[in-house]
This record gives sequence, structure tokens and C-alpha cells, in this order.
Amino acid sequence: MNEHMLRQLEDMGLSAKEARVYVASIMLGPATVQQIANQADIKRVTTYVILESLSSLGLVGQASHGKKTFFTAEDPISLKGLLDKRELEIQHQKDAFEAFLPDLESLKSIPAETPTVKYYDTTEGIHAVVGSFLLTAVANKTESIYGFSDVDKVEQFFPQIARQQGNPARIQAGIHSRLIYTSERGPIYKPKDQENIRESRHIPGEKYPIKGDLTLAGDSTLFLSLDGDHPFGVAIKSAAVAAVMRTLFDLAWAEADRHNK
Repeated sequence: MNEHMLRQLEDMGLSAKEARVYVASIMLGPATVQQIANQADIKRVTTYVILESLSSLGLVGQASHGKKTFFTAEDPISLKGLLDKRELEIQHQKDAFEAFLPDLESLKSIPAETPTVKYYDTTEGIHAVVGSFLLTAVANKTESIYGFSDVDKVEQFFPQIARQQGNPARIQAGIHSRLIYTSERGPIYKPKDQENIRESRHIPGEKYPIKGDLTLAGDSTLFLSLDGDHPFGVAIKSAAVAAVMRTLFDLAWAEADRHNK
């Protein structure tokens, strides 16, 4: 069987065995459980249970001829119904999460205004905190974020940012960005500023070495150190810290303006 095709079906929500049985049914046309089991290389009893499951999903039909029952895969377009069902389930889960979130927040044992500091020292952790940082900004209806960045190092660590010359999730969320950055390639971001909902100012890295990334969004500050063999991230939630960092950003923004004239 085509392994790529099987993986595609699994990505759509079928189990590995369901994918094999479904593909076997398409290949055979009307067939008995035993024939499908042989084609899929799965035990007959298991195949029967899987066929019943596929039937409930609207992917397989059955008909009796004499004493035998034959199963036939429905037209592959019926898979769209499976995707529609998954999309509906995800939307229900999102709605349930939104309703449930205040209950989870109420369980916190510290006051909401208490500063928090979290440290991340794995590649997975850094990717996760960048994603959650932006999700929080979206949830808080943040209109603008501010940042200092060595974009050469950031693009090496985040290929999706390199492709877009900006964070695709931020752009999709419609959050404006003001960015002060260094790059050995010069002011490369300027041509795509409008497209990427951004104002950027390039500064010389030899005079202002950043060696990482610092992002401000509301009361949150995220610092990433991407230099060397051991990258790490520090996320700080504190209105006081964010206010200080925003003041420093404004001062740096004014200074960066001199290098962009």
C-alpha cells in the first residue's frame, strides 16, 4: 500500500488500521470481510470491527448477496464529510475552552498582578513559549507588539519567520509590530513592512550587538538568547517590567531613526 497515502488518511483523523482497511476497500471494490482483511493484512475479526467504524463515518457501505455480506468503499469525496466533522468538533472544543478558561484562571493561588518569571532551555520549549506568547497577545486583544531582534539568528531558529520575513501567526492575527533589528544583510525587512503589518528600523550590528530577541506585548516580556550552543528563553509577566522595557524601546526607536535617514 502507498504509505504516503496512508499517512494522509491518518492526518485526516483515521487510525492506522482504519486507513489500511479503507484503502483496501477502495482497491477491491465490493468484497467480503475476509478479502479486505487479506488485502489490508489485518486479522478478520479486527477488520470487521473497523469496517463497522468506517460505516458509521459514512466511508463504507455494505450489502448482502445471498448469505454473504459485501463491503464497498464510498466515493473518496465522502472524506470531506470527515473533515467537516473534525472541524465542527474542534470549534466545539474551542467554544468549551473559552467558557472553561475563567474557571481555570480562578484556581490560581497567587494574585493576578503578581509578577511571574518562566525559564525555557530546550528548542521545543522555546518554540512553545513563542506560540503561547502570541496566543496570549491575541486573547488580550493586543494591538501592537515591540521588539529588538537579531533577525539572522531568529530566522535560523524559526524557518517559518525566514520564509515570511516576519512571524506568520502575528501577521495572520493582524497585530502591528514595531521592530528594531540587526542583520548582516542590511535593512532587508523594510520592503515588506507594509505587507507584514510592521514598522522596522535597521541598526548596525557591530555598534549595537543584540544577539537574540526581545519582544514586548502588553504586560508580557519575552527574551530569547539564540547565541551559542545553548539557546534559552525567559518569559516575564509584570506590568512594571514591561513599562520599563517599553520606555527603553521608545528611546532606542528614536535613536534608530538616525540610522534610517
